[in-house]
Amino acid sequence: MNTVQLKCFVEVATQLSFSRAAEALHVSQPTVSHQIKALEDELGCALLARSTRSVRLTDDGFAFLEYAGDILELSERAKRRLAQRHRPSSRQLRVGVHDGLEAQMMASTLRRLSEEVEGFDPVVRMAPMSALRSMLESGSVDVLLESRDPAGEPDGASVFRRLAECPAVCVCARESPLAAHEALALGDLAEGGRMAVGDPHHCAAAIVDLQRAAAAHLGADAVMMAYNIEIALALASAGVAFTVQAGVPAMQVPMLRYVPVEGLPGVTIGVRVRRGRRPALLDRFIAVLGEELMRRPAR
Repeated sequence: MNTVQLKCFVEVATQLSFSRAAEALHVSQPTVSHQIKALEDELGCALLARSTRSVRLTDDGFAFLEYAGDILELSERAKRRLAQRHRPSSRQLRVGVHDGLEAQMMASTLRRLSEEVEGFDPVVRMAPMSALRSMLESGSVDVLLESRDPAGEPDGASVFRRLAECPAVCVCARESPLAAHEALALGDLAEGGRMAVGDPHHCAAAIVDLQRAAAAHLGADAVMMAYNIEIALALASAGVAFTVQAGVPAMQVPMLRYVPVEGLPGVTIGVRVRRGRRPALLDRFIAVLGEELMRRPAR
């Protein structure tokens, strides 16, 4: 099955004439007949009932017509999307994120830019950090959201821009014993029951390091694995466990408590961009993101 066959079938179904369909498609009538016969052979049913005087859709033809139209529309949409990708406009911004939490971090930033910039076209791509770094270097994305230890790592072909310094916090339900503390020592975490930690393959390295350091003060049976930080937060919301993450003001929600944990390093939230001159839209994105990360949500 291919789009040529589908176009021939849809055109004949519309015109109810092989000759008029061939004229509309700028091909010969035998070509149209051949393409539809090949399609019917592949599907194992007759789509059109033909006579010397007329053409009509069979019951199977009626059933297949909607699918054929959907497939052709999807094909055209894919072509248009790829064409836009290869001709990015000055209003397009391609952002790479490591997980869903990072995507949520920039939601208010994208909202502000969509209000400021007419025709703003954000493209958000999620992938493991190693893949995102390659995408940044190749130009497939313009900027990455990134969390890391304040000591960080040396910059190379790209550069890290710090936007917010966030303390390590314990995130727990308001009824958790840990919620009564204003600050926690590492030894206090044992009061909270089980701790949910993210899979290193699906969490930012800086967050994984925090969770490992905290988990070292708990027994093995008190640590439960979560697929990513979003699931760890869901478990905390349910009161099933607590978790440890970076205390980003913008990401705090009223139903949870965020208690600073002493003895753990903070986490730097920022972006990574290629070296060199940056487009004005990218600079604006970075500036707005820095403001929004520190903005506490209304309660």
